[in-house]
Amino acid sequence: MAIIVDKEKKRTDIACSCKEILLEYGIKNLTISQIAKTAGVGKGTVYEYFKNKEDIVFEIITSFVAEHETKLHEIISLDMSTKDKIFHFFYLLYEHEDSNKQLNIYREFLAISMTNGTKEMINFNIVCREKFTSILNQIIKDGIDKNELRAEAQGLISALVTFKLGLVIEAHTVSLDAKDEITLFLDALFKLIEIKEEK
Repeated sequence: MAIIVDKEKKRTDIACSCKEILLEYGIKNLTISQIAKTAGVGKGTVYEYFKNKEDIVFEIITSFVAEHETKLHEIISLDMSTKDKIFHFFYLLYEHEDSNKQLNIYREFLAISMTNGTKEMINFNIVCREKFTSILNQIIKDGIDKNELRAEAQGLISALVTFKLGLVIEAHTVSLDAKDEITLFLDALFKLIEIKEEK
């Protein structure tokens, strides 16, 4: 009897088994030989499921983004102020050592996307932005509904997502302290959009 292989699961299994070596070596230094060895398959098997190294990296980054998105969705339901939720929305990328390793991979991915990215990479970045925008929109909407924020705050969502994505680059290239930058930014922003209680 022939063995039926779930190709999508096998593809995901190969990619997921390589997360740690991607974090260790980065995109540029990762090889198909390392991927095959780590996944416990032959190089030929890797090529049965992936077109090239970049295809595997893309699959791994997709799983990192999915994990990040899940954590962002959890922020929505936390019992805290809207300002604190937005802080966590921004700072989640920097909170843990693993997050920083993933962030370095994402930066490398962005650099490739900007210099010689494929249409698939560009579309992936667009989809990520849309997901982040949707989550932030919910946080802001809840803040408006709870009478913590002015309705005009809704118009800032795209700019806030741009700040989040820009900070990914700036924190690395000019050595900004992400936590300090987020705090300063939100302190200034909330002076404009927060509804103050009348005394």
